[in-house]
This record gives sequence, C-alpha cells and structure tokens, in this order.
Amino acid sequence: MKNNRLLFSTSVILLISALALISCTQTADRVKEASAPRQESHGLWTDNGDPGLTALAEKLRNSNTRRTHILVLGDSHTAADFLSGQLRQAFQEKYGNGGIGFVSPMAVPGNRYNNVSYGKTKNWKLENSRRLSNPGFTLGGNIATPLTGSSDIQVNVRDGEAQIQAQVLYRSQGAATLQLQQQPLALGDTQGHWALSDAAQVPSSFSLSLADGGGAQLAGLWLTSAQPHGVIVSALGTNGAQISILDKWHDNWGAVLNKLAPDLVILAYGTNEAFNTDIDLAEYQRNLTRQIRIIRQMQPDAAVLLVGPGSSVMNKKGADCSQRESPVLQSIIDIQKQVAQNEHTLFWDWYAWMGGRCSIERLANQGKARPDLIHLTAEGYQATANALWQDLMSAVNAR
Repeated sequence: MKNNRLLFSTSVILLISALALISCTQTADRVKEASAPRQESHGLWTDNGDPGLTALAEKLRNSNTRRTHILVLGDSHTAADFLSGQLRQAFQEKYGNGGIGFVSPMAVPGNRYNNVSYGKTKNWKLENSRRLSNPGFTLGGNIATPLTGSSDIQVNVRDGEAQIQAQVLYRSQGAATLQLQQQPLALGDTQGHWALSDAAQVPSSFSLSLADGGGAQLAGLWLTSAQPHGVIVSALGTNGAQISILDKWHDNWGAVLNKLAPDLVILAYGTNEAFNTDIDLAEYQRNLTRQIRIIRQMQPDAAVLLVGPGSSVMNKKGADCSQRESPVLQSIIDIQKQVAQNEHTLFWDWYAWMGGRCSIERLANQGKARPDLIHLTAEGYQATANALWQDLMSAVNAR
C-alpha cells in the first residue's frame, strides 16, 4: 500500500512538473511572439515593426492639443518642396496647422519652400554643405554669417496665419542681440555651440538683422504656430545629396535634431547614389544603417521612414531600358529594403509606385515628369505625395 501511495505521489509530481513545463514554454512562446517586431508588407508600403509608429498615431489622434513634427531629409526631390509640401498640406488639412517648421536662415540657391520666400537680403554670407566643407555645419547644412554694417534678411511666410512664433538656431562666442521685426531678441553666449533662441511672436512677413556682425551665426529658423498643436512638416533637402551628406554636418546634428523633436523622420535619398555607379554598396549599407541609429539614439520615440528612389534614366541614348537605367538603381532599393527590415523602420517603394523599370518615361509623356527624366513635375510630385499619404494614414489608423 505504501509503495502504491509513493508511486501515485511520484506520478502526480511528474504530471504537475510536465504541466508546468508546458505552461512555461507556452508563456515563453507568447512573450517571444509579442516582443518580435512584426513585418507587414502591402505592396508599396512595408512596416518592419517600427516602434515609433504607435506614438506617432497617438500624437496625431490628439492633434487638437499636441503638436506633431514630421522632418523630411532628402535630395533635390525634397529641396523643391513639392512632394513634402503636398504632404504638409494633407497633414495640416486633417490635423491642423502647426506651422512651417525648420527652414534655412536665408535663401539657398536652387532650393524653394511652398510657403516661405526670402525678400531683400543685405550683408549676409551663406555657406551650404552641398559644395563646401565646414566643421560648423549642423542639421540642414547651412551657416549664415552677418558681415560688417547692418545685416538684414526679409522672410515671408504664406500659410494663412497672421502671427507666428519664430526662433533662430544660432551659435555665438559672446552675447548678441538680434533685431526680429524691430524687436530686440537676446542671443546668449553659447560657447560656440548651436542653440535655439527664445521664441518671439512676429507677423507673417518679418525681418531679422544683426548690427555690426553681432558676434553670432545662424543655421536655421524654427517657425511654428502661436498655438502648440497641429502638424509641422519640415523639408531639409539638398540638391545632389546622398545620405553621406549627413557626415558633412559635423557639429552634432543629432543634438539639433533632438531640439526639434521630430515624431517621424523621413529619409528620402537614393537617386544620386544610383547615379554614382562606382558606389561601394557594402559601405552604403553600413552608412545608411549608422545614420538611422544616430536618429534613433537622439530621438528614440520617433518613427523612421525610408522612401526609396523613384524611376530615373541615366543614359537617354540607351537602346533599351537596361542600358538607360542606372545599373545600381535596383541594388540601392534592395539595400534600403534590407536596412529597413534590419533596423525595423518603415519603407515606401516609390519606384514600384511609378511603375518600375524606366517608368519615368511614361510619366514624362503624361506631363508628370520633367524632360531630364530624373525629376517630376509639380503634378507628379503631388500625386506621389498623395499615394504616400494614403499608405501612411492606413498604417497610422491601424495602430
């Protein structure tokens, strides 16, 4: 009898242990399944489990009381602000106008903004990272230095707001005073580091000036609505740029990114990489990965979206598409897709949306692409932005 009870007890213990092991295994599987980033691909749009998308969706749902900042970094497609401008319009129509966002301190040759223009500029020197190197370049790649005498810049904002909040991104080795629409704005000594000034309310057309040099330099203007809600879409494009241009922004551009606190960073590079047929593809993949990690380090809650390069023609005299299209264009797109998957970012396939190989030729015949067979017309960029907007909104609404 004692042996039977012992046998029974042992069987019960073994059964309980087995059940416990099964339960632990199932729990571990559920935890593993929950923590693994999901990948959802819907043709043009791929969500590789970007952790920032949920926070972006939450902010947008509360846009009546909170401000959402979307930052687009890119090449000439961004420098023209047609695509990003249409995104800005779509976001602001739905979620409210949060302001213009971050723009260059003065006019940059070859760049434009949908809603900002620069009037008379007197006694300012501009350096731009497109062609120059300067250890002082930071986010945006511009440095405006006042020359001797009175230095003036006229800024005109067209976004329907009578009054806006203006701050300058500046650095100074001593105290200076900026005249912002004839209001004195103190610029403290930053020990040569880039900092955002205090905010001042100005009309939609305003001037800024520094007398006798003022001891300060400007890298950008941060223009927002008077009320801290709605959406901002900043467009920082550089003609001819590759993702490697971020390495020319030596002066801690990640810290400036942190000051502007974007909720979504869009990286829209790849066209110029594709025209660089001698590109080291392995190095390109490493560099793209590194830049995404810098963004994530400085803004860990922000979503990151890679917009792949569109269709383009490098050799118009080629007998067929394989000769006209860059031989490395598809490799650039494939690398972006792979990096997006590895780094759990969002990806949008512009090339596929346009129709694939040499599809820009068809768009040119429709009046949606320019004769250079690289850039789109305003209509083509707006159609692109609308498609991207719809896919992004579908992803946001699913969170």
